Amino acid sequence: MIPGAIRKISKELAELRSVLREMPPMEVLEAIQNLWSRYSSSPSGPCVSGVDSGYNYLEMRGYLVYFVDGAYVSSCGGSGGDARVGIIASERDPETYLAYLSICVEVELAWRALDSGEVVAVDGSIISKLGFLIRRAPYIFDDGDLESVNNLVRELVKLSLESGRRVVFISKNSVSRDLIRVYFPQSYKALRSDIYYLSRYTVEPGYTRPLILGGGGEDGGALGIIEHVKRITGRSSFYIAVSYIRLRTGGPIVRVEIPLRSPDNAEEVVRDTIDSIAGDDTGYPVVLRLADRLARVSSRDMDRIKRILGLGSEEQAWEAAKAI
Repeated sequence: MIPGAIRKISKELAELRSVLREMPPMEVLEAIQNLWSRYSSSPSGPCVSGVDSGYNYLEMRGYLVYFVDGAYVSSCGGSGGDARVGIIASERDPETYLAYLSICVEVELAWRALDSGEVVAVDGSIISKLGFLIRRAPYIFDDGDLESVNNLVRELVKLSLESGRRVVFISKNSVSRDLIRVYFPQSYKALRSDIYYLSRYTVEPGYTRPLILGGGGEDGGALGIIEHVKRITGRSSFYIAVSYIRLRTGGPIVRVEIPLRSPDNAEEVVRDTIDSIAGDDTGYPVVLRLADRLARVSSRDMDRIKRILGLGSEEQAWEAAKAI
């Protein structure tokens, strides 16, 4: 460190300290305490499967070579996976295209995982997945064909509601302000995310009383997505129960989204979900952590693919690209 650097930044450090020690408005603290229900799980014993996916790609002179990987892991033993590899022109947006393929892989694996567990936990938010499919995915098709996207929307909803088992979606990183928006509609823009306040001002294991999306009156973004899903699928009702849960004392807060045919008994469904999902030493669902490790596509994995394709040098990459 440069001599005297601490003295020079002392004012900035004092400002940072005040930010870290900030206290939210008293009404926010009261709302958190009223929403939070202490609950310690009573493991019910059903088999639980975790589903996750990942992707990576190489840029090779006008082309992108991609690899999409997915995995599921069952708490009762057993696992499975699926993978996609291919090449697209570099003019296409790889993030949008590969996010679409990742959802395809996750849906396929979730159906397979249902054979080995009563509960399937899929990494990520179903609201975000549906919003992505409706608003962004159609633009990846040059011919503007929406049918492939709509079919995936239908399959995702069918998986969630008609499988005869419980399918839940878990997000460990969420910046949503659904609770803040509902309880503080006038000032929510000046406040931070739901997870920020719950992580900082609660400690015990438990959950927030579920917020039901799909019944009207909620945020226009989520409502618009759900109404669009109803039109695509021809369903008269489609609900999503949103709750924030902590599995262990001092553990992380995660967001749980549970698709429902009816909003009745949503809180009981949340408690059943908590009972079904075991947390590791950090308080995060074990099966999702394991599925994440299996599905992650590293730079080393892409180097292996490069070698298999014979694209170990720039000259080889150029010759391969011209030959495609």
